[in-house]
Formats: sequence, C-alpha cells, structure tokens
Amino acid sequence: MPAKNTVHNSAENDIEKEGIAPENEMDSLEDEAEEDEADTDDVNSDEEDALESDEAPSVLEMDGQPEEDIGKKINQLRLAKGYSQRKLARMAGVTNTSISAIERNKVSPAVNTLKAILLVLGSDLTTFFSDEWKEPKARVVVTPKDLIELSEPSSRVSLKQVYNCSTTKNLGFLIETYQPNSSTEEKIAHEGEEIGTVIEGKVLIRIEETTYLLNEGDSYVIDTIKPHTFINPTDGVTRIVSAHTPTTY
Repeated sequence: MPAKNTVHNSAENDIEKEGIAPENEMDSLEDEAEEDEADTDDVNSDEEDALESDEAPSVLEMDGQPEEDIGKKINQLRLAKGYSQRKLARMAGVTNTSISAIERNKVSPAVNTLKAILLVLGSDLTTFFSDEWKEPKARVVVTPKDLIELSEPSSRVSLKQVYNCSTTKNLGFLIETYQPNSSTEEKIAHEGEEIGTVIEGKVLIRIEETTYLLNEGDSYVIDTIKPHTFINPTDGVTRIVSAHTPTTY
C-alpha cells in the first residue's frame, strides 16, 4: 500500500573541609538556587503548555482504547480510500512522519489530530471506536481492480499497491509504471528498505548525490531513509515491481 547538552582564612578553611560554605556564600548559593528553581518552573510550564496544545489529551487518555487498534484501523481506512501516507498527511494538515508513526503505533494521536485524519477518511470518532467495527477479511487473490493507486490522478507515475486487507502483513508490494520522461517526487525519504526489478524500459535512480542507470532486468536494493528519486529518461514506458518494508507507504 515505509517514518536529538566553586568555594574560598583559617575559619573558612575549616568550614570548607566540613563541606559547608561560609555565610556570605550561603546567601549567594540560596539566591542561585531560587533563580534555578524559577528557571525550572518556567521550563516546566513551557513544556506543559506545549503538551497541552500539541499532544494532550491523547486518544488513549480520552477513550481508553487499546493502542494497537488505532494505527491498524487508520491504515485500513487510508488504503480503502486509496491514499498514500503523504496524501493523507497533506489533506489532514499533519506531517507524513506523524501519519507513519501513528499507523505503526509509535505514538498515540491527540484527539483533534485523530478527528482531522478521520474527517479526511470519511469517518468519525464514534464510528472509529464503535463495537460494530469490522476488520476486512484478508484476500488470497488480488485482482487488478483491487490494486490501490497511491499516486495523484494527475501524476505520470502510477504506483499501484497490492493490498489484500491483511492487518498482519510485513511486506508491501508495488507495481510501478513510469510514462516517458516522468519521475517521482523529488528526493523522497521514508523509514525502511526497498528492493525492485525493472521489467521494462530504463530508470535512473538518484540516491542523495549519486545517480544509477538500470536497464531492463536490473534490480536495486536501497535504504529508503536516504533521499531518492526515480526518473524515466526515455521516450518509452518503464515498468518496475518492488517490495518494501514497513508496509506503510
């Protein structure tokens, strides 16, 4: 269907040996301690404000739902719509990294974030957490009409995902078609790895600052965390089949 940083006469010397600062230094240390405490209060206050505005309350705090259900359901809804993670992120007003982390249950989304995502996917909180939620049955055979198109309608690159509705699969598979002189988005990067084979035509794969030319029959193995771009530089159609992990894309 792939997502950082000291203390100073004889009496005073005795005091220092006991590990106690002289009176004038005690006053200074108390003042510093009060300042540090005030600074800490300010930092904690700022962090709490950030959590309240961006992360809290989370869906788990509000609804008490099992964390493992959330990402799986969002992934199912997204693929049923035929949306890529990038498209869903753009339409919901969040980052692609956020969608990836939510689908893999790395984070629990804030309620407002989940509402925005579900609105795009044609659902709502009530339905999402309903006891009537039914998981689609996994298919063994995936026909051409069951393939999920991940590219935009206007794109000259078609990325069709082989999706059988399984919630436990660990591997994603794409059938890719590149029209003459077309390319993917510039410098895509996402967590995971990808393996593919060119079954027709030629393709240029640009990984960071290095470009590789693959002919029909050639295969590639890439770490997708590195920014990469696929380009068909010819006047003919290029076709690729590829597998990737994680299954989210």
